[in-house]
Amino acid sequence: MENNSKPQTLNRTLGLAECVTITAGAVIGVGLFTVGSNIVGIMGGTVIIASLISFVLILFPCAMYGEMSAALPLAGGTYSFAKRAINYPVAIFESWNYTLAQIGIGASESMAFSNYFCRLLNALGLNVPVSNDNYSLIDLMQGEVDPAVFWWRAIPAICLFILFTYISYRGIEMNGKTQNFFMFFFWACSLVWFATVIAKADFSSVTEMVAGVGIPPEINAFAQAVLLVLWCFFGYETIVGMGSEVKFPQLTLPRALLISPFCVLAVNLLFQWFLCALTPAEDLPALAESAAPYADAMQYAGIVGLPLVILCLGITLGGDFSTMNPCIAGPARYIYIMAEDGNFPKYFGKVHPKFHSPHRAVVLCGVLGIFFILSGSIKIVALMCSYNQIQSYIIGFWSFLALRKKEPDLNRPWRCPAGTFGAWFSIICFALLLILAYDPVAIWYNIIWDAIAILYYLIFVRKRPIPQEAIDVEALALATADPTPEEKDKLDRQYKRWRIGSICFAAAAVLLFVITWII
Repeated sequence: MENNSKPQTLNRTLGLAECVTITAGAVIGVGLFTVGSNIVGIMGGTVIIASLISFVLILFPCAMYGEMSAALPLAGGTYSFAKRAINYPVAIFESWNYTLAQIGIGASESMAFSNYFCRLLNALGLNVPVSNDNYSLIDLMQGEVDPAVFWWRAIPAICLFILFTYISYRGIEMNGKTQNFFMFFFWACSLVWFATVIAKADFSSVTEMVAGVGIPPEINAFAQAVLLVLWCFFGYETIVGMGSEVKFPQLTLPRALLISPFCVLAVNLLFQWFLCALTPAEDLPALAESAAPYADAMQYAGIVGLPLVILCLGITLGGDFSTMNPCIAGPARYIYIMAEDGNFPKYFGKVHPKFHSPHRAVVLCGVLGIFFILSGSIKIVALMCSYNQIQSYIIGFWSFLALRKKEPDLNRPWRCPAGTFGAWFSIICFALLLILAYDPVAIWYNIIWDAIAILYYLIFVRKRPIPQEAIDVEALALATADPTPEEKDKLDRQYKRWRIGSICFAAAAVLLFVITWII
């Protein structure tokens, strides 16, 4: 029986390692191995320019979210910031956009898993159908796709989504443990794969420009390329949405957000370099439409057998799996805290008595994810989710400015350097990118979703007061303990190791491109 005598709370169990792996795992996945790598087929070695632009664009946002999350370590992330700094209508609008985007990313990750999983089975000698085309459930019902092709893409993706819905249902501690395992497994597989294929790398392919490959001359095409590479950096704020489940969040959250961009840049550049170096120049443009660019590149280069198996294992059991955890756990916290506030059906605002997870919100995320999977198109979902995320981020930057003006005396354990400039810089850059990267198909999904969010607020939420229980839960979450001197020393040493390692990792990846150009 649930205890209703005191407010429900989530447990603080996540440390720096879990925060970094959850943040990096939320970012490294479907973007890098699908639409982000499709850009290599468009830009070739100049994809490093799009990656460095993305890295620069994400630094200020990470620092701003580090300041806000250290001061307000709450479930719901940007929603919790916006409702305090701006107002509830804007917060609800943001939450709808963020929740849709994260669940969509998880669904895209599942579809990417199916694409590489089928190629893994083929590499192991099994003959399963693969296709680079996008097929939806509607196409299947209209008889426009072979059922075998559709279900080999849909069933593994749905099963994966159900598996990680179950993991999130079991609580944040299981999320953290599985996240560490899958993230480190991915890095280990990546290193082994690099070692097995480095001898096949053709350095000239990184810098050689072939017909139709290079920096797109049209501003819209270049902006879309940057947006899809930037999508490979989105998700940095996922751990912020779990702020009430992080140990010593006043230290841990900003540190994780400062480390993660360097980890993500390093992994993106390393894989992009290998993709360029392994793909024969004449086959490079074909990557632009590939459903599994790395697997196809290896086949173009004649690399099969064990290296292909290692690659697919790393992507499916490491990269894809490490993204699934935060893409379900993150939006579930948004749904949970909205239900706590009375802005969503109260049914979803409950914490499991044993697992201390927002279990009903988790199940809802699982159901919504399956609908996305049945849509069949990773690129459309990617563009739609990118727009949703950018709208959420702009609201987050606005919240940062509003909090500094509205609550100048708020205890901020860590402050973003040049924060006001960074907020305005980020708002302008992200808004320009939103306009310049306009896609005529994906934009209609965003317009319809935004209209539904506004109507939902006007019809169901507008006059509802915030329950006292939600106010009590927030007060409990903000009452964080300070570490002892011994704990602080241990945390500082851990942070130093992670910081030095991530910066060196990123610098080495950049140097790999530079050295290739020199020789």
